[in-house]
Amino acid sequence: MNSALYGRIEGSLTALPPPYALHRVMLARAASAEVRSPARAPSFSVAWCENDTVPEIINATTGKLESGQPSLLCKQSMFARWQYLVKRLPLLPQSTECTTVTPTLPQLDGLLYQEAKQLSPGYQLAKQRLIEAFDKAKLGKWVKKPLEQDQFICELTDADPELLFA
Repeated sequence: MNSALYGRIEGSLTALPPPYALHRVMLARAASAEVRSPARAPSFSVAWCENDTVPEIINATTGKLESGQPSLLCKQSMFARWQYLVKRLPLLPQSTECTTVTPTLPQLDGLLYQEAKQLSPGYQLAKQRLIEAFDKAKLGKWVKKPLEQDQFICELTDADPELLFA
């Protein structure tokens, strides 16, 4: 697990912009030497948070809850929470190493998810350094998802914060 999470790149990853850093997590060795027998993946996933009363059961095919509502973990929900917070909190200054144009608040409503991600130059730089570390360590190329996957606007506008942050 150490090797899978950070061991392969810790010697190659350099100069991450603050506040990004490679964190070593404390892991315990598996107590069971039981052989794993691969099986077909289930058609659902279960996600829960510490303060949830019940876990979310997510349809693995659609990515939505059984009720058809989006999961709190989906991009749409996270984008809605981000927009909610950005409209109410001042934007943090960005690193001088990275420059970007921060949109004015009225522009946020029509902002694509992909455009929102580009508003964090520090994150983009950290991601680029990680990709370079993979290449330097000869771990293969970073698999890119289709561009259209992040070409959406937030459909959860004016959502109740109690539901957004449940």
